[in-house]
Amino acid sequence: MLRRVILFLSVIIGCFTAAGASWADIKLPEPKRAGGEGIFVLLERRASGTRGAFPRNAVADEELSAILWAATGRNRDGGGWTVPMAGGRPPYVKIYAVRPDGVFLYDWDEHSLVEISSKNVLSDISGDGFVRESPCVLIFVTDAKNLGSMSRANGNNALMYTASGAMSQNVYLAADSLGISTRYMISMNAGEVTRELRLEGDETPICIMPLGKR
Repeated sequence: MLRRVILFLSVIIGCFTAAGASWADIKLPEPKRAGGEGIFVLLERRASGTRGAFPRNAVADEELSAILWAATGRNRDGGGWTVPMAGGRPPYVKIYAVRPDGVFLYDWDEHSLVEISSKNVLSDISGDGFVRESPCVLIFVTDAKNLGSMSRANGNNALMYTASGAMSQNVYLAADSLGISTRYMISMNAGEVTRELRLEGDETPICIMPLGKR
């Protein structure tokens, strides 16, 4: 009898644990794919936000949805991504979103944010004051295991740096279309980022892009 009670309690606790693990995941709204200004207008206006006057207004989930989809979202009816990926492989540069309500990994298949931590780690990832005060910071992380043998054939992770460049340019253009400032930065507290994002040995943070609504 006691064994049955213990088993029953274990199942109940397990159910609550599983539910709690996914409770804070965020299903993003459908990304905006029409309207806005033309590509040449955006290119003409494209610029990095300045440190001294970087905006700190919140970025809505609807806006973040469009920016993340532009960076590495599904397109062509789910048959590809918004940036080129060698050999049609899954994106080998992942994007994390760090906000006051936690750390999230962008899931391009489900178009959602998967919670990694509920901690506010904005003050840990960079020594720049405006980064610490930004409402959202995107972190680009290389994922060598998605490249397999192609990683060894391309020294210095050339494919991953090429992908991150394409992704960051898409972020610039999508953000500006939405009235959001951003800035491409390689300066960060890499050790803290690795720890707070719970990165593995074959994952490396390569840049950050703070976002702020103008």
